[in-house]
Amino acid sequence: MAIHPRLVSRTCYHKYEVDSGLFTPGNHVEVEPKRCLDELGVPRDLSGLRALDIGAWDGPYTFELERRGAQVTALDIQDPNITVFNAVKEIKNSGATYVRGGIYDALPSTLGTFDLVLFAGVYYHLKNPVLALQRIRRLLANTGILFIEGASATDYLAGEINKALGLSKSRVRSTAEILDQLPLSYFDAEKRIYSDWSNWWFPTTHCLTAILEDSGFRNVDLKLRENAFCNYSHRRLMGRAEADPAKSDPERQQYEHGVATKDVVAQNRTMPRRSRLLSRLPPVLHPAAKWMRRFVRRLVGWS
Repeated sequence: MAIHPRLVSRTCYHKYEVDSGLFTPGNHVEVEPKRCLDELGVPRDLSGLRALDIGAWDGPYTFELERRGAQVTALDIQDPNITVFNAVKEIKNSGATYVRGGIYDALPSTLGTFDLVLFAGVYYHLKNPVLALQRIRRLLANTGILFIEGASATDYLAGEINKALGLSKSRVRSTAEILDQLPLSYFDAEKRIYSDWSNWWFPTTHCLTAILEDSGFRNVDLKLRENAFCNYSHRRLMGRAEADPAKSDPERQQYEHGVATKDVVAQNRTMPRRSRLLSRLPPVLHPAAKWMRRFVRRLVGWS
């Protein structure tokens, strides 16, 4: 593969085609942006749409989104002059906008809102992936779509459980199918799944689905499969989720924990004695206690 002549003195993370037969000098992962986005289900015609590529790095997906007709903003903590983003942007005469920063600080007031957000290969690098998804929801229009891809703990945990129980390797997939239906996430402090130090949270399919739904998304469709983002080397999560118009600001306190509006002790003092007794029972017992109270009332002729 020939390196583009304007990049021969450079090194970078992603190897991808910049021009016909000419590539970036990536030394970590080789990707075909068109195939990656096709597998993820990103439409081939994005004309008139605003798209945000989170974790753009060297820009393989930014420039593919732009090629499909989108007006693209790339967001990353990396310096685009140290990566080859700006160099490729110049080669392609691209109109993409690069914003240097992290997703935790990304706000509609500074970036605007988007019709499409690409969040590929990022969430497992974050110590606060739920916060990141809440931020993304605020960046999406109410009709917007999130396309997401990333690592999973399912196959790793299935293998470890089978080894611990002395089960054969042939049964790992069966164990994985069970685990993947549980809302589990593995905090890989010991770097057992990926060796790089910057990998943290690895969810199962059900866990990531639940997080997305809690973070302001609906109609979540995720699959655990080998894909082009990792050159089909192992299974990862990939899919899409729609913005839920009913939950446009999932960071609000009311979605996380209740806030007391009355002094509970003072409130209980003004309650009838029977109601105070009921309030001391676990909520699960309230229906049965209310039924018993009505039964006793009828039995003894209480009003």
